[in-house]
Amino acid sequence: MAAFKIGQLVRYGQAGVCDVREVVKMNAGSGEAPYYALSPLFKPGSPMVYVPCDNEGLTGRMCPLLTPEEIEDLLKRAEKAPCPWNRDFRKRSEENRKALLSSDRLDALVMIKSILAHKKEMSEIGKVVHTTDDYFLRDAEMLVYHEIAYVLGEPYEAVSARVRALLSE
Repeated sequence: MAAFKIGQLVRYGQAGVCDVREVVKMNAGSGEAPYYALSPLFKPGSPMVYVPCDNEGLTGRMCPLLTPEEIEDLLKRAEKAPCPWNRDFRKRSEENRKALLSSDRLDALVMIKSILAHKKEMSEIGKVVHTTDDYFLRDAEMLVYHEIAYVLGEPYEAVSARVRALLSE
């Protein structure tokens, strides 16, 4: 089981960058157990997220933030990654949902890259992408770009423009 410290910043699933505020005892039905209390940094007004300390599946989604070097390496890998597009809407949505829930930033960036490429294709023929794809794009960008912006100390908008340009080439 990974141990996280109070005050440590982590990325957690769809909550994004969170501050580990405390470890609290909560009754989970089978007695009291320790939980990490996470406070999402970029979702003002969001409630605390509680993650059971002894649940490896859920604590496995808590990741220390990337370093600047890891971010640059990640962006290079995403730039070179293939750009798959599953034409089956249901399968694509499930793949995108899994990418968002995973801790794998490369999966999220490849999803962003694929949706951006499809948006460009659709735009060239006067069409738009499915609304659900736009939602996945927005959510993935928020999760990944907030972490990058925080770590690099850059404005979110600058990170968004830089990464979109890199992945759209």
